[in-house]
Amino acid sequence: MNTSTLKVSGMNCGACVRHVNAALQPLAGVERVDVDLAAGLVRIVGTADGPALIAALDGAGYPAEAVTDSPAAEARKTGCGGSAGCCCN
Repeated sequence: MNTSTLKVSGMNCGACVRHVNAALQPLAGVERVDVDLAAGLVRIVGTADGPALIAALDGAGYPAEAVTDSPAAEARKTGCGGSAGCCCN
C-alpha cells in the first residue's frame, strides 16, 4: 500500500476538511484520507495515483501539489537503522 502526501491550498476550516475528504474518498484505490488542517497537508493511503488525487482536489476548488520528502526525512520514516553518518545518529 502506498502513501501520498499533498500540500493543499485553501483549507481553513472544518468544512474544508469535509470537502477534501469528500473529493478524495470516492476515488478508486483510496483507503484512508488524513487531513492536517494546520499544516495544509493531506495524506492518502492506498493505491490511487497522484495525478488523479490532485485532479480531484483541483476540481473541488483546492489546488494541490505533491510533497516530496528529503532523503533524511524519508530515512526517519522508514527507520534506516542508524547507520554511520545517517540522520539517526
